[in-house]
Amino acid sequence: MLFILYGILFVQYFIGINAKWVIDVDSSIINEINENPSIGYLIKFHAPWCGHCKHFEPVYEEIAKEVSDLSTDIDELKDIRIVRIDATVYSDVANYYDIRGFPTIKFIRGSQIYSYENERSKVAILNFLKRVNGPALRWISSIEKFNEKRHEHEVFFLLVTTPTIDEDDNNDQLRKEYEDIVNRYLSQAYFYATNTSAIIETFFSKYQFDDKSQIFAIKNEEIYLYQPHIYNNSLEEFVIKEKVASFPQIAAGNIYDLILTKKILIIYGFNHEPEGSRRVQKRNDVKSQIYSYVTNYTSLLHDTFQFAWSNDLELLSNIAVWTVEEPLVFLYDSDHRKYGIYPLLPIINDKIEIEPILNYIISNYSQIICHTGNTWSKRLIRPFWELYRTVIAMFIEAPFISMLVIGLPASVLSIVCYCLCCLPNEGMMNETEYNYEQMKNVENIEGDEDEDEDEDDDISTLPNKSDEKEKTLTNKKDD
Repeated sequence: MLFILYGILFVQYFIGINAKWVIDVDSSIINEINENPSIGYLIKFHAPWCGHCKHFEPVYEEIAKEVSDLSTDIDELKDIRIVRIDATVYSDVANYYDIRGFPTIKFIRGSQIYSYENERSKVAILNFLKRVNGPALRWISSIEKFNEKRHEHEVFFLLVTTPTIDEDDNNDQLRKEYEDIVNRYLSQAYFYATNTSAIIETFFSKYQFDDKSQIFAIKNEEIYLYQPHIYNNSLEEFVIKEKVASFPQIAAGNIYDLILTKKILIIYGFNHEPEGSRRVQKRNDVKSQIYSYVTNYTSLLHDTFQFAWSNDLELLSNIAVWTVEEPLVFLYDSDHRKYGIYPLLPIINDKIEIEPILNYIISNYSQIICHTGNTWSKRLIRPFWELYRTVIAMFIEAPFISMLVIGLPASVLSIVCYCLCCLPNEGMMNETEYNYEQMKNVENIEGDEDEDEDEDDDISTLPNKSDEKEKTLTNKKDD
């Protein structure tokens, strides 16, 4: 009996490990989306030779399973289908949705299309789904709800009004601008609204509302008020600058968001390695120290510096257009498109204290940022560099497919070039035939002359009968 129980548990475990929660779709997905406008589709466009797609596949399966498990309890995760499609096979779907890279993740519901451009982690994508599949503007009814959201989100925006929000009230211009921003940046940030009676007694007691609405960006323990004269009278500029967390993970999809802040980017970079090794522990310890530093000095650093971390060194190498060594602190000036590197490799094996290093970097960042990233030479080298990195990554992740994709066309091209450049053309063949006939005629003429000479030689060597007769008569006389 016990053996049977263990057998059942093993089968369940095996099925759970190998279960496929993501659905593979084909070209019919376009019609399916149009016919079901109330259903949200999270679609991953991938290619079989893409290394990033392969690394992301287990995470995507976990996301599909998580959505399936939580959809009964969380309203924002209901009515969502998690699917994937091979964009190299069904190129019509890729062209329809304007896919230009792999993997690309889009959330589509009817005519609404949101592109996901952030780190490819389960938590980040689940938050993305909750934003785009839930209400655009959410209401905070109490201070307890506010504290709950403050601990739930790294960043969110809050509209605080003096009266209760009324859809028919058109007098508040700031609120209308806020609602417009909500619709445009729904996929990138959380947006809430409340009134002063719910939260005025806590963090907002120092602000004077004077019967006017105010907008705040809430980041961890910090609160930033939208002041039009600081942000060029643009609420959008305020959202662009403040929607980035204090110490986010960056990837190819969201680094542009950091550049738009127009601050000095200070990025801690290291290689992604399996958990548990001593190297990983040291690098994570440095990351924790940087996070503590940012948290302690946010009010002093906020206006000038934006901190971040990345375990994708390829991203930093593409900025520098050469291979960088980890671990390092990578500085980037988005206004002047210049970068600098502070290497941590010589000291990473020691017990490192990061605060003095960061103090030095902040005090001398203008001297450290000394490499220009937008010169003509860099512009010329960059396409070849990106092609080189892409080809190397393809051969590492899928060597056989890469041989077919690159090797076969290269072989055909080399054969065509050989035929065009090396094989004789018709004019050369005619000229060769003409020269051959000339040589043959010359050889025939020379052969005829040789035959005449040989005949002369033969005639000269024949015996002369008259001479022989004379010799015979002479001999007789002598006798």
